[in-house]
Amino acid sequence: MPQLIFKIQPASTRGGEPTRGRKARKKGHSGIEMIVKNRAKTYSQTTDNTDKLLLTLDRVLKSAKLKIEQVKNIKIISHKEAGLTSQRIVRAIKQALDF
Repeated sequence: MPQLIFKIQPASTRGGEPTRGRKARKKGHSGIEMIVKNRAKTYSQTTDNTDKLLLTLDRVLKSAKLKIEQVKNIKIISHKEAGLTSQRIVRAIKQALDF
C-alpha cells in the first residue's frame, strides 16, 4: 500500500543566507518534503512555499504514477522547530485527504 509522508523541516533562522547548499529561504519559513513510498521505490519533492504545496504534492504523485485515492497511509513528521503555519497547513491537508 502506498504511503505519503509530509516531513516538515525546521524554520530558517538565517534570514536569507543559503543553508547547506540549498536556496535561500525567507526568515521563518519551513521547508516541506513530501515522500511517497510505493513498493520498494521512494519518490520525493520539497517546497518551502506553502502556496505551492498542493502543486508539489501533485508532482510527486505523478512521478510515482499514483492517484491521491490510492494513498491511504498518510504520516506527518515535524521537526520541533518547524513553523507553526506550515504544521497547520499540512495537518489540514492530511485531514482533507483522510476524509
